[in-house]
Amino acid sequence: MLDENNVWDSVPRSFLFDGCFNGFLSIIHAIYYEKIEPCDIQVEGQEQLSLGVSSCFIETNDKQAERVYGAIRHKISEEAAEHVYRAFHSEDDGRFLAIMHYIRLGFRVSHMVDSHLQESFVRLVHKLSKNVWREAHLLYGFCRFSETTRGAYYCEITPKNDVLIFLVQHFCERLMNQAWVIHDKTRHKAAIYDGNSYVIAHVPTGEADFIYADGEKETQELWTVFFNTLAIKERNNPKVQRNLLPLHYRKNMTEFKNS
Repeated sequence: MLDENNVWDSVPRSFLFDGCFNGFLSIIHAIYYEKIEPCDIQVEGQEQLSLGVSSCFIETNDKQAERVYGAIRHKISEEAAEHVYRAFHSEDDGRFLAIMHYIRLGFRVSHMVDSHLQESFVRLVHKLSKNVWREAHLLYGFCRFSETTRGAYYCEITPKNDVLIFLVQHFCERLMNQAWVIHDKTRHKAAIYDGNSYVIAHVPTGEADFIYADGEKETQELWTVFFNTLAIKERNNPKVQRNLLPLHYRKNMTEFKNS
């Protein structure tokens, strides 16, 4: 809830939250029920406040968040809910306000919200949703797991967007009986799966303490040799390769890391 100050005053306010999706939806709930218009929405600890702007922290309320997300799904559309969720996980500075305006328009025009392309915030939400979904799908194929002495398989990623949760959902289905760790080195966090359930934990130093299993290095070298041998020099087309496999992702892929 908001603090006890007069919420009806004319001082511009920046809403702060803890950075989680439910925290953001709690802000949407507060906007509707506290009847106040924020000039900005930022993550606490990362805020950049302007002169004359007061800040107000909104606590995460899971029940309120579920209520808001349910309203988005049923009063707007399932597709709109997916756009909101995906766009939230982008790294664009304007995503929070754009999503807020998108949701508010959706509550007015229902499923027609996605046809209002004359609105810049609708176009931005669509763009961010597409970018996040595209990167997640790229990483479904670009993730490279290495066996460790602990029996788990370890994978490093450095995505542009916060797509770890999408990778978790994907690999929980495809590697459901295998313990694994996906380490997002950009955001210093890791998804840890034990074969039954997962947690996402903070990795303070940005480094993970893993020792590769015996034979893993040899396996990686064999894979690199296979990859290089398979290539046909006469058909080498770097431009097409970069389109299909951008340079940004190659540093974490076995076939490029060891070549």
